[in-house]
Amino acid sequence: GTVIESTLDKGRGYVSTVLVQAGTLRIGDVILSGTFTGRVKAMFNENGKKVTEAGPSTPVQVLGLNGAPQAGDLFNVMDDDRSAREIANKREQLQRIQGIMTQKHVTLDEIGRRIAIGSFKELNIIVKGDVDGSVEAMSGSLIKLSKETVQVNVIHSAVGQISESDVLLAAASNAIIVGFQVRPSASARKLAEKEEIEIRLYSIIYDAINDIKDAIEGMLEPVMKEEIVCS
Repeated sequence: GTVIESTLDKGRGYVSTVLVQAGTLRIGDVILSGTFTGRVKAMFNENGKKVTEAGPSTPVQVLGLNGAPQAGDLFNVMDDDRSAREIANKREQLQRIQGIMTQKHVTLDEIGRRIAIGSFKELNIIVKGDVDGSVEAMSGSLIKLSKETVQVNVIHSAVGQISESDVLLAAASNAIIVGFQVRPSASARKLAEKEEIEIRLYSIIYDAINDIKDAIEGMLEPVMKEEIVCS
């Protein structure tokens, strides 16, 4: 099947809305989606009523995943927890490696653009939030803040609590972490302090955009103006 949306509910934990495309999804099934796994604890239909199974072309809300897969991700029913976790762990390791490599290796086109601009600066940001819509809205707004001499890069965005892996990625890519309606885990906060990674938490998207905008303007090179004074 396919993930339609994922949210972090304070009372129920991670909630994923999925569309079953083949077979039947049942309570107790072990599912794998992206780097997240879990056993289906509860399902709700489009009217919010509890159901025990969902057939093809049926959208349902699923409780039980240990994270929030992105909209559009595929999900599969696995034979057991162990095999699901093994695949999820391998995918997560691959994502980390690819993320770090992406930051360290630039294309010739990008190098040429940097040379043409001159004193080029980048602001790398990791965005975490409580729902897909908020994460996408904030990421899009932040990218639009890019100026001619300051490039804003959202190197990772996802739904869920700020984790240790987010801090490690921030350390590897010299990024700051922006959280919307979510907080870091205790271990992530401790690691961020050790690695001196800045984590900024917001409950209003507008405040986050303004802060980043101010930071960018502070990074911009001062414009020298020649003023002629008549005497």
